[in-house]
Amino acid sequence: MQRVIPIKNVDEINLIKDYYRKKGELNYLLMFTLSINTGIDLSRLLRLKVKEVKGKDYFECDSRKLVPLTDELKELIKQNTKGRKGADWLFVNKNGNKYDRIWIFHKFKVACKELGLSEKYSVASWRRTFAYHYYERYKDLSYLMWRFNQISPQVTLKYIDEDENMNFRFREGVCL
Repeated sequence: MQRVIPIKNVDEINLIKDYYRKKGELNYLLMFTLSINTGIDLSRLLRLKVKEVKGKDYFECDSRKLVPLTDELKELIKQNTKGRKGADWLFVNKNGNKYDRIWIFHKFKVACKELGLSEKYSVASWRRTFAYHYYERYKDLSYLMWRFNQISPQVTLKYIDEDENMNFRFREGVCL
């Protein structure tokens, strides 16, 4: 079994988004974008109701963990929830039924294969992608440890596929 890794390349992220846009699969686009921007896991994604995200700037991801929604997410939510009631599930198929986890895993694997992306990517990569890019931007392991209920920096670094030794990084001649 291959180890799941985050999607580190922003071009690959945009490729996946474009794939869903071109196929007209706004539900999958929203699901993917919501997860990689908030770190929400698939089981929680599939339990979201329209009222939890529609017209909101933040939503409750886990108990008492508020997560901001980007402008891109707000627009996708607006498109996906037109004419839908607050009590409706956010993610439903054409028959109005909630998506199944296995189906989402399968659909994402198919998308990655069609795009020629790594077989190491799966739906489990989504949360790791959020964590990786958050760490790259802010270097804040404590937030990620809290956000993902992890017990040590080493566990969190392994989760985001970063060097566990936290080797110095050199950028523009400055040691950070």
